Amino acid sequence: MQAIVMAGGFGTRLRPLTNNIPKPVVPIANTPILEHLMALLKTHGINDITVLLYYQAEHIKNLLGDGSKYGMSIRYVKPEQDFGTAGAVKLAEEFITDDFLVISGDVLTDFSLTDLRNFHKEKDSTATISLFSAENPLQFGIVLTDNENKIVRFLEKPSSSEVFSDTINTGIYYFKKEIFDYIPAGENFDFSKDLFPHLLANQIPLYGFKNTGYWRDVGNLEEYIYANLEALRGDLHYIKVKDAKGNCIDPSAKISEAAFVENSIIGKNVVVEAGASIKNSILWDNIYVSSKARILFDVICKNCRIGENARVNDFVFIGDNCEIGKNAFISSSIKIWDKKRIENNAKVTRSLIYEDTFFNELFTDSRISGLSNLQVNPEFASKLGSVYGAFIGESKKVVIARDIDDISNMIKRSISSGIMSAGLTVKDLQVSSIPLLRQELKGGAGSGGIFVRKSPFDKATTDIIFFDKDGKDLSSSKTKGIEKLYFSEEYQRADFFMVGSIKYPERTIEKYKEHFLRCLDVEAIRKRRFKIVLDYSHGITAEYFPDLLGEFNIETVSLSAHLDKDKITRTQEEFDIAFRQFSYVVRSLNYNFGFMIDSGGEKIWIMNNDGEKVDGDRFLVLITKMFLMANPDTKKIAVPIQATREIDLVCEEFGTEVVRVKDSHYAMMTACDDKDVKFVGGTKGGFIFPEFLYATDGMFAIAKILELFAKTKSNVHDILDDTPRLFMMKENIECTKEEKGKVIRRFMEDNMAYHQTLIDGVLLTFNKTDTVLCIPDKSRDIIHLNVETDAQGKTDAIIRDFKKKIKSYLSE
Repeated sequence: MQAIVMAGGFGTRLRPLTNNIPKPVVPIANTPILEHLMALLKTHGINDITVLLYYQAEHIKNLLGDGSKYGMSIRYVKPEQDFGTAGAVKLAEEFITDDFLVISGDVLTDFSLTDLRNFHKEKDSTATISLFSAENPLQFGIVLTDNENKIVRFLEKPSSSEVFSDTINTGIYYFKKEIFDYIPAGENFDFSKDLFPHLLANQIPLYGFKNTGYWRDVGNLEEYIYANLEALRGDLHYIKVKDAKGNCIDPSAKISEAAFVENSIIGKNVVVEAGASIKNSILWDNIYVSSKARILFDVICKNCRIGENARVNDFVFIGDNCEIGKNAFISSSIKIWDKKRIENNAKVTRSLIYEDTFFNELFTDSRISGLSNLQVNPEFASKLGSVYGAFIGESKKVVIARDIDDISNMIKRSISSGIMSAGLTVKDLQVSSIPLLRQELKGGAGSGGIFVRKSPFDKATTDIIFFDKDGKDLSSSKTKGIEKLYFSEEYQRADFFMVGSIKYPERTIEKYKEHFLRCLDVEAIRKRRFKIVLDYSHGITAEYFPDLLGEFNIETVSLSAHLDKDKITRTQEEFDIAFRQFSYVVRSLNYNFGFMIDSGGEKIWIMNNDGEKVDGDRFLVLITKMFLMANPDTKKIAVPIQATREIDLVCEEFGTEVVRVKDSHYAMMTACDDKDVKFVGGTKGGFIFPEFLYATDGMFAIAKILELFAKTKSNVHDILDDTPRLFMMKENIECTKEEKGKVIRRFMEDNMAYHQTLIDGVLLTFNKTDTVLCIPDKSRDIIHLNVETDAQGKTDAIIRDFKKKIKSYLSE
């Protein structure tokens, strides 16, 4: 028999317990909730399991494996985006052969799933919901059934005035396989909000089975304590863990005979010294409780130390790797996030949460990224603004801007408040683009700048990007200075009479336009009378670029040209769909080119008149060759270390030197410090023309490319057909952060016979066309392996060989 286990939740309300593990892995009586669930499923003859993953998926995979240790078969499905509960279950359709159970991976219950299945079969129901009578039904979906147990009314999480029953939906369902016919593929579709109302409205059999037994949704921290203590008490018939003294203590724990432990759960390698007292509490693994410490009705996560004579009052939840000092006092109902150190004799009366050290490090390059309104919330942003203001210095000016997203607006306002509190003036460009903000700073508008945006890669993430007074990305030395000030909290706010103000600069767009046109051969573009299709990706450039294009005598068809905060971040699937539509328009109109500009206005993609996309490396080759044709005296250009060697072959024709830099925007900008570098090109659609700006600007890049086509009297096909073609393959190899250093070291040691370049990762050069690049990813647990040669077969053979070598390093 089959079951689908939904185990993708974030467990936000269980933090700090779920800061480092997903909610289904949180232990109940020293065993993860998921393992209790596996035992329950096994008891009822269900041994074919599909687990739906999302958040911290590897933890769950590592715990359950292939299911063989439970006598089960377990497979995994991980949605690429949030499809809702029913939409996620739809992804497992291919594995389901008959009626099946759906159950949450974080529910604690001993319901008879056999009785539920028998009822489902007896009623010949399309969908059967497991029901339970709850004292407080407000936080659950409530259900009303008739005398035949057919569901006649359903309401998801009602208000107090809407409660019509104490019978709740437990989130456990039995379905016929035909249920998939009612769930649309690739859409956000929820059981309670969408599927069940649809079944009711269309009179499709939907029944409720009223279960008896134990059931608890471990939805918050208090529920977690009660669930543990009830499991310890034996309320679930299949969990029997209490010892003769009424506790559950792992055999590896060392408890002094002179310590007092009552009605508590103690994990692995816990040490409790003489005189310590622990009551009604849950201690995870590797905790040291010093003598005379008092712990009452609390949860303490892994790797913590409780000092001598410390007192932890009731309903305190302490995250991983914390240290509570000697004689410290922790007041009731407190949350202490990971890696906190409470000093000796300290008294803690407020929670120490996100803004304190939720970020182990704030910055990635010159950017801070975090979960919107969770990690990056108004309190965090206000503090960050105060710190940044203190770092810049009182009475200075900071230029700030944002994209069209509402959360970006909220965070920008909070940052502005913090900056003002430090005694600085905020120059607010309001909704703008990063290139415009850079131009303002380049013109001397402030001592620094900040741009707030929704991440272009993740709808749930907010980016805060910092700029230096010249508009360049903030250097690592300065980001470290801000980070140090933030975590040390050794910063001061201004006196009340020195608090700053907000100003709204005028003529920003006009100044940008004047500089934009000065840096182009407008007449050359006008003479070509280009016809182009332009996709704005629903971003802010749709407000500015049409006016600029009006100067060039260009016939333009615009797509995605209205601002839409819900579409400025696109999944790969959404991007691919948009690109297909874009391609269709370009091909149908037979225009000269199509350009797509990202919603932030920095990167671009190009399509020829056949509707074919020019990929990243080939796009770079195209622009490089045209630039050198139009500017044959160019001494140097710069590209990332990953860029194709086709660039070198092109530059060799013109006697131009290729400068290789790290694959970061900051490194590309820094290359512009060399006055001989006249062009910097990236492999992902970002191009820098230093005469205009030392950073990527999608609008200017499009205009400059049109100028190059005009001056060289060429087209995409002519240029690329006349350019040497090499063969590159790329592989991503899973590698933990801890192992990356070892892999790179072994890679270098094994390849000493080849020329090695160590700009970013390790580049092996065999000859002028054949290279191998091994480079660790900055943030993900992977290593990139890029191989390029002058023959496809050679590339295939080399990448197989080096992939095998790298995997052997990981197994050492």
